[in-house]
Amino acid sequence: MSGELPGNETLSPARRRTVALMLRGLGIVSFSALAAVVLPHAWMDGIHQRIGLGELPDLPMVAYLSRSLSLFYAWLGLLVFWISFDVDRHFRWIRFFARTGIAVAIAQTAIDFFAPVPPWWLIAEGGFLFTYFGVLAWLTRS
Repeated sequence: MSGELPGNETLSPARRRTVALMLRGLGIVSFSALAAVVLPHAWMDGIHQRIGLGELPDLPMVAYLSRSLSLFYAWLGLLVFWISFDVDRHFRWIRFFARTGIAVAIAQTAIDFFAPVPPWWLIAEGGFLFTYFGVLAWLTRS
């Protein structure tokens, strides 16, 4: 990999490595959601109660949303992980992902606020998203 990107931009080896590792980490964590696609409702309910969210309703839409969203996270994680192995080739996509990720962080934090989820959830999720995508955007800046 030469380090030269579209538009004659360059990414140092250290930045390239950091971006790749960040993408792989997110990919692995996101792919782990695949387990929730087949997780029995009783187990999901137990987790839901242990983290202080009360009883998880055993309703078709709850099952559909939790399982389909988990499948989507797993699929997206696989894509992000795969892209991490050729940062130069996919640089424009990675930069777009980072920049739009900041918008997602804003929207997700608003969703969490109005849901409302417990404060620790809002802080943890929002904090992670802003930090992750902020760093990724900084690493891929022009």
